[in-house]
Amino acid sequence: MTAEPSQLAALAPRLPGTVSADRIAAVSVRRHASSLVAPLLAVPDLCSAVADTLDELGTGSVVPGHVLNRTAGGGPVCGPAITLRYVAVGGDVSANRAAGRGLLVGDRDLYGLAQPGDIAVMDASAAHGTAVLGGLSARWATLAGLAGCVVDGAVRDTGTLREVGLPVWSAGRNPACGRYRIEAVELNGSVSLFGCLVRPGDYLVADDDGVCVIPHDDVPTVVERCLSSAEAEHELTALLASGRSVEEVVGILRGRRTPA
Repeated sequence: MTAEPSQLAALAPRLPGTVSADRIAAVSVRRHASSLVAPLLAVPDLCSAVADTLDELGTGSVVPGHVLNRTAGGGPVCGPAITLRYVAVGGDVSANRAAGRGLLVGDRDLYGLAQPGDIAVMDASAAHGTAVLGGLSARWATLAGLAGCVVDGAVRDTGTLREVGLPVWSAGRNPACGRYRIEAVELNGSVSLFGCLVRPGDYLVADDDGVCVIPHDDVPTVVERCLSSAEAEHELTALLASGRSVEEVVGILRGRRTPA
């Protein structure tokens, strides 16, 4: 499946054209109204709240923070995924350079397909040790209005990434770039994030604890339940901070559970 030529033509001013049209699976990505998901960002310990809700619903997936570590930026993010998949070209770097192999990177074209608030998901699992995002890429993503980048692979230019402030999660860091080592094979197709399926338009939630993947159709239910749980937790937090004794708190909670 490839994007319609008319759709690509409309976006041509935003696309550097490094990636050929046959490698762009889709231009249009399903997105919910920002007003639906924005309230999630006020939920304390957001990924934990979302993970609990995904467990209750039996949907989505979670990647822990020791696997996908926050490399740059601060605060939680939430947004629809746009995706990029890489493969390793194999062989020796010197030979690949001489033959012109491994020059097809796709991040700039991916950002051209993005809308503000999107989260770029890069699947470089076939070449984990190679950096596929650095300082210039982060600046480009920021210009395009992305909410963050999640990389199943390595990044580099960590100092610049932190200076730019774009929220980035990655599997590691490596000064060796992807040039002559990998190439982009598909934009806006399904990708793997440490074995978790991510489709364009699925929603990612990420904070210091890790990354959650919410299937697109489940987003409204997840938002509703998370907000309800956050309200209940806020009430309990206020009770715990009220100066009452443990016995008084337990008594109040037992009273709330007593049928009318």
